[in-house]
Amino acid sequence: MSDQRRPSSSEKPSLDELGGRISKARHAAGLEKSAASEDAEREFGAGLGAAWRISIEIVVALVVCTAIGWALDYWFGTKPWLMLLFLFLGGAAGINNAVRTALRMDAQATEALQMKSGQRPAAAKPAESKTERGERRDG
Repeated sequence: MSDQRRPSSSEKPSLDELGGRISKARHAAGLEKSAASEDAEREFGAGLGAAWRISIEIVVALVVCTAIGWALDYWFGTKPWLMLLFLFLGGAAGINNAVRTALRMDAQATEALQMKSGQRPAAAKPAESKTERGERRDG
């Protein structure tokens, strides 16, 4: 770095000057990241975390239900039928949890995009009153 300058003992650099010099040095070294690249990395990390969460939920549901089925088989002496039944129930429960989690994350992402673009998020429909459903009021 050719523009390094040491302050004399009589002049004290301010923190803003020091921050500017550090920023210039980071930019010159290629360490400065743009806001777009930081957002992309953050979104990738969030997506990867969501994928791990969904896959772990499926595996845990399968393992727990299979273990319950195996224990019941051992207790009742019905090997391997309850274990197989609970294996399929665990798979169904895991897929159900994964779908619910994915739908919830999709709704959150949609809401975040709407907030980012300045749109008002779609609110839930208010419950219909009895008169709107066609029911008559007693009177």
